[in-house]
Amino acid sequence: MITEHSSKHLRPISPFGGAGGVLSLLIVLYLINGICSINALSVTADEGSHLAFGIKMLKGDPSRTNPEKDNSKMPVSVLNAIPRAMEQFFNKDLVKNDNGISDAIKGRYLTLFFSVSIILLVFQWSRKLYGTRAGLFSAFLFVFCPNNIANAVLVTTDTYSVFFLLATMYFLWRYCNTGSNKHFLWFVVMLGLSQLVKQSLFHLYVLAPLCMIIYAVVKKAHVNWVKLFRNLLIAASISWVVINAGFLFWHMNTKLGEFHFMSSLFQKVQHSLPDWLPVPLSESFVSGLDQAKYYDQLGGGLAGSSFANVTILDKSSTGGGFWYYYFVSLLFKTPIPYLVLAGWAKYIFFIKRKGKGFICNEFFLFAPIVYFLVLMSFMYKTQCGIRHIIFIYPLLFIFCGIVFKYAEGKTNRMILLGLGLWLLMSVGQYFNNYYPYSNEFIGHKKNAYKYVGASNLNFTQAEYLLDKYLQTHPGIKRAPEEPQPGKFVLVIDSYLDIWNTGRYQWLRRLKPVGHVEYSYLLFDVSEEDIKR
Repeated sequence: MITEHSSKHLRPISPFGGAGGVLSLLIVLYLINGICSINALSVTADEGSHLAFGIKMLKGDPSRTNPEKDNSKMPVSVLNAIPRAMEQFFNKDLVKNDNGISDAIKGRYLTLFFSVSIILLVFQWSRKLYGTRAGLFSAFLFVFCPNNIANAVLVTTDTYSVFFLLATMYFLWRYCNTGSNKHFLWFVVMLGLSQLVKQSLFHLYVLAPLCMIIYAVVKKAHVNWVKLFRNLLIAASISWVVINAGFLFWHMNTKLGEFHFMSSLFQKVQHSLPDWLPVPLSESFVSGLDQAKYYDQLGGGLAGSSFANVTILDKSSTGGGFWYYYFVSLLFKTPIPYLVLAGWAKYIFFIKRKGKGFICNEFFLFAPIVYFLVLMSFMYKTQCGIRHIIFIYPLLFIFCGIVFKYAEGKTNRMILLGLGLWLLMSVGQYFNNYYPYSNEFIGHKKNAYKYVGASNLNFTQAEYLLDKYLQTHPGIKRAPEEPQPGKFVLVIDSYLDIWNTGRYQWLRRLKPVGHVEYSYLLFDVSEEDIKR
């Protein structure tokens, strides 16, 4: 059973009227919002290296020569390099001297337009579960999600990972319920493509079989061993082709002994197997997994680290992390209306519906949320902001579609309207700078760093906005390294000293009096403050 609706409720919608018109309007608003942000934000800390790797890929070179920068970069960044490639194609002598800024800004449009596919998939999945109006409601929730908008306008792989995790789980759900060869092929193709997007999605090779086993056990399904072996062979073959093609078949079948692994995990595997063993995958794919594991093993804020100290709840960790990092981030960076809707949806499903049909449907929404929250919280030290787990939001929004289906009566409709308006007002305050969003559980935003840390508030995305602020407030300057009276702004990263530089110690003793664009702290320093 996939849905309680008859086939007449599943017919394709017209893009010009009814549900299609509403969905189209949501997409248009989403794109306008994103385009405004694209041109307002400065280039972030990671965008340059993602774009550079995409350009290298276009030139036929997927090597990872700079592990600190290249370890997490993936072939999907080729998409963001297309605008520059097209410019170069039509102008062979083109040379730019802006450090890649214009290329990064143009490349952002590819991420934004690609992210529309997430809206369509959220709508489709929710529609099949709870009906067309519920699908529109789920799409609305995604369109105005600040954490998704913030990353959909950047040259990074986070937004791509949202789509490919969602698509992989969608087709897995469809296959488990229908047994259709078509859905199985779509599932394994998406599974393979996800390996070209983000290394954390390698865990889909654990999560997907686990979901299938649990589904089969609960449903007491008969195992056809011949079909199972055939499907395993097909899945492995497709993944092998997709991964190697994505990495341009670069250095395939390299002998295991010829790898120079950095992480202790990969070194242990290497020492336990014969050196002559050929590895049937691109060297770039394998070394990327190894390098990412190494830098996670090393931790943040150390010499040679690829990320800074982990900061959360007014605490800082060098070389370590906090098991509650993502739970706290979700609590304070998720709009409160989403939290209310999630609770409401759980009440409807487990109390009113008694969990009916869970293993056939909602299980495939909850499984990746639980799996990745546990994985990223207890087995990873790479805690660089909520962006690393934003792929759980669409799954939550799809589940929240059940509220729209069952919330009947004027009172419930008014509550939904109120939550929708609250969402728009809460998120709207961050127009053009959604990355540092925090909800109303944090009163004055000058204190947001105490709750969610530096990486959840600053990605170097607001430099242009700060420049405009300083132009209109000539009495406020960037903070000097030596003590002096006056009004100053200091980026949250430096105030929390996330790279252990020891700079701005004099200012770190003082409390901010305000904030600028949510990513910078404002100080009013007197002579008395300096003498203390």
